[in-house]
Amino acid sequence: MSEPTETIDLSAEVETLRRVNGELVTKSATRKARVTELEAVVTELQSKLSEAHDSLHQLTVMGPLNAIAKEISIAPELWLEKFSQSYRLEMVKGQLTLQTADGKPVLKGEKPVPFERQSLIDMLTSDAHPQCKAFKSITIASKASGANASGGHRSVQTSAEPKQLPQFGLR
Repeated sequence: MSEPTETIDLSAEVETLRRVNGELVTKSATRKARVTELEAVVTELQSKLSEAHDSLHQLTVMGPLNAIAKEISIAPELWLEKFSQSYRLEMVKGQLTLQTADGKPVLKGEKPVPFERQSLIDMLTSDAHPQCKAFKSITIASKASGANASGGHRSVQTSAEPKQLPQFGLR
């Protein structure tokens, strides 16, 4: 007994394969275009995030650091340069924290050094600090004006004659 053989219509099968292949190629192209579009959006959002992070860092960290540098130093740019060689300032849990260059908190004894004017002056100008000479020369340790000091420079006029003003013939 022989079984009947079916005749396969190859042209119909090939046409079905071509149609399915065309649909898959179209879907693939659509997906590739969508992926490219999404990658562009991701790149744009990452650049905006980076810009926002930089702005936030400038306001929350660099602003106070620049302000304190201007307050405690006669050369704020130099002070910031020297400071950034060994330390950095970071916002940790909503509080400005002084850290070493490798990210560890700066400690005095067992407590972290607070980011305050006098604490920074005391730490940076102490003889135990490796860069104390540099910081001592550019840091203002006292806000006293010295105006009441005896023997200081005074701008008192010593002559008894009043100063003659130039006459231009306008009176």
